Amino acid sequence: MGGTIAALVVLGGGLLWFKEHTPADQMAEMCGGVLPVDEMLELTGTTALGFDHADDDLELDTWHLTAASGVAEPEGLSVACRTNTGIEVFIQTADGTNDPYFLSSPRDDALPLPLGAGWTGFVMGSTVSVLLDCPDWGSRQGGGILVTAEAEGGSRATVARLATVAAERTAERTGCGGETGARITRIPGDAGGRKVTTDEATGTCATLRSHSRMRETAAPGTSPLEECVLGEELVLRAFYGTFISERDRYGEYGSFRKPTGDDSGGAWGSATDCQGLFGTAVYELRTIDDGDHDLVSDPLTSAERDDLRRFAEGSAERHGCRGLVLPGA
Repeated sequence: MGGTIAALVVLGGGLLWFKEHTPADQMAEMCGGVLPVDEMLELTGTTALGFDHADDDLELDTWHLTAASGVAEPEGLSVACRTNTGIEVFIQTADGTNDPYFLSSPRDDALPLPLGAGWTGFVMGSTVSVLLDCPDWGSRQGGGILVTAEAEGGSRATVARLATVAAERTAERTGCGGETGARITRIPGDAGGRKVTTDEATGTCATLRSHSRMRETAAPGTSPLEECVLGEELVLRAFYGTFISERDRYGEYGSFRKPTGDDSGGAWGSATDCQGLFGTAVYELRTIDDGDHDLVSDPLTSAERDDLRRFAEGSAERHGCRGLVLPGA
């Protein structure tokens, strides 16, 4: 039936009425009805009336996630959905998220590209995360909305529209009161970042001096994840709010354990009272995953540590943070 569902109803006089529940109808109901149908049709390779993949049927699934402890989220907010074509969407409160899926794992081959267009969020690989502050919610309702969408093979702009429209419609239904951005038509930048020299860096690597070559993304001040790759072996990362790794399990600073420190993998610092949903921040300088740089036998140089300070200061200023502390300070 190409993904459609037939409904037969007996009417007066014995007539039968036939209605097809098309893929467009089904997608309009997914995730509580907040997803943009046109983008879903594009990402699934589906027409409004039928599934283009002749040998398959389109399968859709929606379920409710368990609310995080201590969060009295608006009714129906915590919802997730997926298709058998590889699309997943998760809608939760920004504070107290309890699924590690949302803590987008850093990847050396894909840096977090800011969404732009007035949105707070980023694209990393095939995943888009959007944060929306909700000033009209009560104090225990989770602070705001976090939408994460993943779609293998889809254009970055289309997946970004999927996530941002879901956030905007969820905000309208829950009385969020937050300011949304504009329609996203493109996400500029290479997934792996822009290769620059010291003098060319104007984004997340701006002002850094320890390495002559780096990889960076734009830095408009609206992303809860930021990265700068130094040379071939080291990476600087900034994590904000719910994106601090394993925050719920380990506390305010996640697996970093305390506000500042050093270990065999690198060094980190932190800041507090950042603007809006950015909350607490952690800034780290570590070796690239699977790299050959051994920081025990070849520790961070004073210039590299100074770059951690420069990176943290620049990011903290963009995100309106106070209380920045760094190792050795």
